Order: sequence, then C-alpha cells, then structure tokens
Amino acid sequence: MKKILYFINQNFSHYLFAKSIQDKINAEIFAIYDVTNKPRQFFENQKIVNFEKIWFFHDFIQEIDKEPDLEFLGNFEKKYNIKLSEIVFSERIFTDFNEFYKFSTNQILRILELECRNFEKILNEVKPDVIFMVTPYFQHQEIFFKLSKALGVKVLEMQMARFSSMTTLGFSDEIKNNEKFIPNNNTRTFEELKDFFDKKNIFIQNKNTIKKIKKTDKKNLFSAGLNYFVFSDNDNIKTHYTHYGRNKIQVLKNYLSNELKIKRRKKFLDNNFKSNVQEGKYILFPLQTEAEASLSIDAPLFTNQIEIIKLLSKSIPTDYKLLVKEHPAQISRSWRDINTYKKILDIPKVIPIHPEADSRNFIKKSSLVIAISSTVALDALFYEKPSMLFTKNTFSMIPSIHKINNINKLSEDIRMTLKQKVNPSDIEKYIQFTESVSFNFSMADLGNSINDYFHYSGKFVDVNITEDKMMKFLEKEKEVLEIVANEHIEKMKI
Repeated sequence: MKKILYFINQNFSHYLFAKSIQDKINAEIFAIYDVTNKPRQFFENQKIVNFEKIWFFHDFIQEIDKEPDLEFLGNFEKKYNIKLSEIVFSERIFTDFNEFYKFSTNQILRILELECRNFEKILNEVKPDVIFMVTPYFQHQEIFFKLSKALGVKVLEMQMARFSSMTTLGFSDEIKNNEKFIPNNNTRTFEELKDFFDKKNIFIQNKNTIKKIKKTDKKNLFSAGLNYFVFSDNDNIKTHYTHYGRNKIQVLKNYLSNELKIKRRKKFLDNNFKSNVQEGKYILFPLQTEAEASLSIDAPLFTNQIEIIKLLSKSIPTDYKLLVKEHPAQISRSWRDINTYKKILDIPKVIPIHPEADSRNFIKKSSLVIAISSTVALDALFYEKPSMLFTKNTFSMIPSIHKINNINKLSEDIRMTLKQKVNPSDIEKYIQFTESVSFNFSMADLGNSINDYFHYSGKFVDVNITEDKMMKFLEKEKEVLEIVANEHIEKMKI
C-alpha cells in the first residue's frame, strides 16, 4: 500500500484533495499542518479524512532562545547538499520586511535546527512513497521540499503554469525531460504566438483576481477586523514564531501607518514615475515584488534590486537607457519606501516607469528585457524581444533567454544578447512542453473560493471551521476536486 505524506498550509487546499483522493484509492496517508490555532482545532479532531498520523509544524519550534547546534546544521547541510544559509537568511520573516519582530541570528539558526531535525525525523519515520504539497513559498517549505528530494522521495509539488488556468504537478522533475521533448512541427508564426499569449497570459488571470479582491475589500476587511480585534484571543503570538510581536495594538498601528504610507508613496510615484516614453533605445528591467518567493526562494542571492539596477546601469551600452518598472502588486507591501524610489531616480540612465502602466507597451519599445526571475522575461519573447535572467526558474531553459552566469561578463553578455533574434520554435516548444505536463485547473480560482468561503476573502485566516461547513464546501467544489485528485493519482503511477 502506498504511503502519501501531505504538507497542508493555511490555504488547506491539499486537505480538500486528500478527501477526494481517499475516496478513490487505498493508501496510508499522513499530514504535516502549517496552520494557525483556530483551524488547528478542526484539523485535530476532524473525521472526514482518515490520516494515520498528523503533525503541526509550529509544535516543532520551541525554546528558540537556546543555543543552536551548529555542528548538527553543518553536518545536515553536507549530508543533504542543501544550502541552508542561502535559504533561511532570505526568508521575509527574518529580514527587515518583518515589521513586528526582530529575530537574532541565533534564534534564526535555532529555528532552522528544529525544522531540520523534525522534518528529517518525520520523513525517516513515515518513509513516504510520495509527497503532495504546493510549490514552496516560505523557507521551511523549501527545506522540507529539498530534504524530501535528497532522500529520494517523489514530490508532486503543485504550481501554476505560466499560462492561465493551467497547473503542473512535480514540475521540478518534469523539467528534466524538456531537452529531449520533441514538439510537433506546427510552429506558429509570431503573430499566432502573440494571439495565444494575449488569450492565455497569466497576467489576465491575476488582473481578474485583483479586481475581484477590490470589489469585496471593504466588507470583508470590516468583518475580518471585527473578528480579530473583538472576538480573537490572538494566542498565535505565543505559539507561532511567524506571529511574534503581532499584538492587537501593534497590528492596528501598523495597519493605520501602512494606509498613510500607501497614499504618500503613491503620490510620489504619480509625480515621479512615467506612464509613457518616446521612441528610443531602451532596455527594460521589471522590479519584482519585495518579500515574495520569486526572490527569496528563486533568487536568494539577488534580492537587493537597487544594486542590480546600479550594476545594469554600468553595464548597458552608453546610448541605451534603462526602463525600471515598478510592479503593480507592490501595493500589497505598501509600495516601497520613498527613499528607495529616490535611490532609483538617482541612478544614471534610469527612467522609472509607473506601476499602473502596461508592461507590454514597454516591452514593445525595448530592445531587450533583463529580469531577476520575472515572467516579463518570458512575455518579451512573444514580442520578438530577447531577454536575460539572473537565476534559473521554470522557463529559463528556453534557449532564447540568456542566463547570466558571470557578473564580470555582464556588459559583453548584454551586447551579445541585443544582437540575438528570438526563435519562434523555442517559444513553440516551451508552450507544447508546458501543455504536455499541465492539466486544466486554476489554482487561483480555488484559492479565491477558499478565501471567500472561509477567510473573509483572505483578510483573516485564524477562523473556526466546523465539519458541516467543510462538508458543504467539499460538495460545492466536488467537480474541481475530482479533476485534481485524478491528476495526482495518475502522476503517482509514473
């Protein structure tokens, strides 16, 4: 009998999948939960999914002021070939992006030690055949993911594909087959590829999600605030290191402060960042949202975007200017500090681009796109613009994207890439390969449905859950969950 280990996070979509998979196959199933205290009460006592054993991640993290065992961490790093420092010291909770609590280096290393010890213990105890989880978003998920792979366990991480309403399972393994993948001979023209891009661009899906959130924002914000400030005992600040320092007064002060910051910073953006530029010789650098996994997990050595801009400014040809576009989703982090924007404005040859401006217009006006790990580097290809990436990701294998391997050769690499032509067959192969390893399911739509039903549109996650409410939701989403369950079961056989 197969052993399945689920890693279930606050979104708990994998709990929903577990119910549908359980109804279809016999397997021994286990779960690690990464949830807050109120939903924990439901998951501890629920009878809907028959887990053999469960663990709660935050139970592992005790006595963080004790001295960390550096010898253990050193041996763990060597044994499993996992670059722990690279992962943990890029975690947003442990950096200046945490506005509530400042962790010491020893506390961070102690937390890391406890994570490594407990994940190793669970994996050695269960010896799972397969792990079901989402693509890592936080450092502890990334460590669990890499440890599982190092132990030879099959991991079917779920991830949104780069085209809307498509999802992949285990893409980190699938990507190894890209090189030998043979697409059919029907390579589309650039006009046809652009038409595909306009219809399937994930930006459209994300834009619709943002619109939906804005519509329900005030009502759900009020309900979430009422539940938190009036009815919640806020005990997570004692049990979850990710909530340290978040007492109600500090949370309120932080919220009011951020509201003022958003208005002040937006005014600065409106006054100083451009929405259009004249025709000229440009290279586009899209800023990425700070404190997101696309930087902290995918590009931990390239998180200082100001230094990247300075480097590019010195490396591009003298007759080119660098368009630096703010990310529209940065509003979720109250935009950037005005001093950061001023630093960008002071960098030679930089033209700052407004977050509300359409990136596609600036791709068209640019000769080259250079990104850390942004999907704009992929988007550029559909407009016949070459691109460069600082790090590997799920589309960096495309030959028309140049991978920056040596900073010392950046200047000559830029000049070389400017001369390159995008090959439509490269894009065609990537599309066909992605379609061959994807299935038709929108993670964003299910996530929104969960947030609307349980979490006040994502505004408050520490909620009580009843078995009756869960059963109604399972019935409501039954058709979608069946699709996902079938895909997991099929992938298990491969």
